[in-house]
Amino acid sequence: MNLPWQSEAVEEGAGVGREAGYTRPFFIAMASSFLLFFSFLAIFPISPLYVSEVGGSSTDNGLATWVFALAALLTRPLAGLLADRWGRKPVLVLGAVFFGSGPALHALASNIPLLLAVKVFHGVGLACFTTAYQAFITGLLSLDRYGTGLGLANIASSLAMIVAPLFGEWMVARFDFRTSFLTFSVVGGLGFLTVLLLPGQSGAFARQSSLDGGGPVEALRQRGVRVGGLWMALLGVPFGAFTTFLPLLASTRNLGGVGLAFSVYALANTLARPLAGFVVDRWGPRGVTFMGLGLVGLAAVGLAVVVEEWALMGLSALFGVGFGAATAALDTIVQSSVREALRGGAAAIQYTAFDTLVGFGTLGLGLVADAAGYGMMYGVVSGVVLLGAVAGGIVWRMAQERP
Repeated sequence: MNLPWQSEAVEEGAGVGREAGYTRPFFIAMASSFLLFFSFLAIFPISPLYVSEVGGSSTDNGLATWVFALAALLTRPLAGLLADRWGRKPVLVLGAVFFGSGPALHALASNIPLLLAVKVFHGVGLACFTTAYQAFITGLLSLDRYGTGLGLANIASSLAMIVAPLFGEWMVARFDFRTSFLTFSVVGGLGFLTVLLLPGQSGAFARQSSLDGGGPVEALRQRGVRVGGLWMALLGVPFGAFTTFLPLLASTRNLGGVGLAFSVYALANTLARPLAGFVVDRWGPRGVTFMGLGLVGLAAVGLAVVVEEWALMGLSALFGVGFGAATAALDTIVQSSVREALRGGAAAIQYTAFDTLVGFGTLGLGLVADAAGYGMMYGVVSGVVLLGAVAGGIVWRMAQERP
């Protein structure tokens, strides 16, 4: 894997002492991620409907996503710093407490202000868990397996998305929102218990992290982190549009429930991530990144005009392949650009950028949808992605030319 900024990373010890295969902690971490994301993603297809249930509008749906993402992005820098200073497990446990109990708190939210407060709590949990998770997994991998290993580890959330949205729709169709949310919280509790099985960080590493001065500020000095963060921010716009407004688009155009569409997206994402990681490990991330962005942009174009349910399924798959490929490449770019003591900070920068555009993007897109409809909104999304890909190509070239 050849990156223009690879020389900036401190390579001493990168991958040294890692076992050749995937270890027991690797799979325990994946199991905890699956359970926690299952409890979260089961809410996906019903959350926009619940906003309407308690008297909200399309703008309120965008606001709810924006508040959630804002809480996550404000938390991530601190989560990254703590993961580098305290070790990964304490932050994983903290995140699991907040993240896993989020569905139970949804059951108590009977109006928009309370729901927004729950979104804040839930966003904090997501930020803590996912930031520490990325650093924890990378610490188990050798340098030449970052792409494949990160791609495999991150399919846990995609696997959850294959079944969780369908389960969420099934629960609401047969029970009420409150019963559904409480059921999802049981799964989240199991995820928390699984996190407790993970090994703690060694004292030697914790001392070294403190001496090295880990954290987002130091990680941001690495060019690969900055480039990966910018592209990840770009992906936040279509991701927010897809997850927040797809149920409302489907309802407006009589395309049926979107639980199956989310599952198709997740299956495509699951298959794409490890394959894309394999390609990245052998030929580098540039081609995979641009291919992923292009597919996401094309999917957004299709969503602007889709009128058939089968076409919605195909576009969901296209979006899943593109998003999975792009994130697998960007995860590798960011994590291969820093030494071990900066893993948490690097993940924090990358996903803070993502959360920022998920939040602000959906807030603005909600206004566009209210004013001009969902077709125009997804047209705007496609333009943002395709223009951003062009700008990203310029940034990449500048990074190659710069010594």
